[in-house]
Amino acid sequence: MPPPLVYVVVVNWNLRDDTAECLESLLLSDYANYRVLVVDNGSQDGSPEYLQARFPHTESIKNPTNLGFAKANNIGIRFALEHGAEHVFLLNNDTTVAPNMLSKVVVTALGSSQIGVVAPKILYYAQRDKIWHLGGRASRWLPVPRTLGQGQLDDGRYSQPFEVDMVAFCGALIKRSLLERIGLLDELFVFSYEDADFCYRARAAGYRVVCQPQAEMWHKVSVSVQRNISSVRYLHSRGRALFYRRYPHGPHPWLTAGYLCLSTARAAVASLLQGDITTARAGFRGLYDGYRFDLRSN
Repeated sequence: MPPPLVYVVVVNWNLRDDTAECLESLLLSDYANYRVLVVDNGSQDGSPEYLQARFPHTESIKNPTNLGFAKANNIGIRFALEHGAEHVFLLNNDTTVAPNMLSKVVVTALGSSQIGVVAPKILYYAQRDKIWHLGGRASRWLPVPRTLGQGQLDDGRYSQPFEVDMVAFCGALIKRSLLERIGLLDELFVFSYEDADFCYRARAAGYRVVCQPQAEMWHKVSVSVQRNISSVRYLHSRGRALFYRRYPHGPHPWLTAGYLCLSTARAAVASLLQGDITTARAGFRGLYDGYRFDLRSN
């Protein structure tokens, strides 16, 4: 009996060379039953044709315009489920993966019916022994979650699977049963915090979110973000406000709101020092729109 079918969904937007490197690393995977689906988000750099010619066995979907990260991934997830996927692995295109990464996360997912999401250890592409993300845990006293391992050397202290409250969908395996139970990514978030929202909904449905440090991948960290910083700043700030309104953290929502204001102001000052007034304003505009939005209508 073959292992369960895994569809790897990779969203691309004008990063054909980075996406090609990502796909090359996937080709070295030792997992015996996976397919790769590239969802192109309205690229203008010839990505669809280039990638299809270079990777003819890769399946693809071409969106006419950039529909945002959440919606593009949902298009890929629906396709994967319609074509028999038992697991869907969402993977950023500015990453590379270890050959045994898929095998490790699938084995972990199969270890318990309660496990719904499994994420690998994500390291920096430019500093391959330095941790970028292992997941996050909510704190009773802090207004935001604690991010585990970020910036630490990968010295072996994280070696066994452990449960977290949320993981980054830069790379994460999601079980079909979970998707059928709670639905897909919430497109309200567009870009940023759609992963945290999904993890919280998964946990509310009784599923566990797990990090498997024995599975490894490397992230170039926001390569695509640098081309449209003001829009990304707006969406991140808006998504963060929406998320913390929907899932209050810390002892009081006003403490969280104060933290978000200070954090936005700090980022704005950094942008102003670089002479980027547009990006500085975008952060505050996103925060305002996130708090003004009527969550009851969604």
